Amino acid sequence: MKQVERTFPLPYFIINKNYFVQSYSKEAEQAFGRQENLLELLDEASVPKVKNWVTPEVQKLSLEVHLKPEDGQGNPQTCDMHVKWENDMYAEVLILTKDEQLSKVTKTLDQLRSRLNDTNFELLEEKEKLEDAIENSNQLSAPFIRLTADTALVPLFGDITAEKMYSVETSILKAAQKSDIDRVLFDFTAVGEMELEGAGLLKNIMISLLYMGAEVMIIGMQPVQAQSFQMQHFPSSIKYMNSLQQAVQKYCVK
Repeated sequence: MKQVERTFPLPYFIINKNYFVQSYSKEAEQAFGRQENLLELLDEASVPKVKNWVTPEVQKLSLEVHLKPEDGQGNPQTCDMHVKWENDMYAEVLILTKDEQLSKVTKTLDQLRSRLNDTNFELLEEKEKLEDAIENSNQLSAPFIRLTADTALVPLFGDITAEKMYSVETSILKAAQKSDIDRVLFDFTAVGEMELEGAGLLKNIMISLLYMGAEVMIIGMQPVQAQSFQMQHFPSSIKYMNSLQQAVQKYCVK
């Protein structure tokens, strides 16, 4: 690698197809120091761009790239890179830095981008908090309560939605398996509306309990809710009772 004299007072390089510097101008050394490889000058975001476009197949081109800041800190410096391949092995590279006004604009945009990233991160945190709160609320909407050694109660609260049933499915089935109970009572007294998809998922939970050998009983269902059940074709082995009081007297009072 050697220094060459050029008639124009600008940073100038001759590179090979692997971007190694073969020669450079005095201005290039003054601006960037002695660099073994052209890619060492570039901000990491500009490296793929140069690798993609600065090839012998593209004989002549100009592209905007960003250089690493001189002190390793601060914002990358924007410049225009002009490339002309002399042959399949070597290319001439001329680097023209942008004027100060454009640098100020770039800096302002970077600051705005940083503020936007901070805002997006804060929104993401709030979104995650809200999702956690919804998940906790859903979990509490169908708790698994063991009444006796062989009977458990799942009181359902609010609307039966798909999201809510997805949230409680695993906890109900795990609790039933761990407790080794014989009977699960689903109390519908505090249930509002029943979405079709939510009812379908609730049916799957009940079918899983039946496969596990547990008896499934539905308590306090309203006529409008029964219509959703009929549309989902719930298993005929599921039993029904009018009130939780009747179920407790039958299965829990001895």
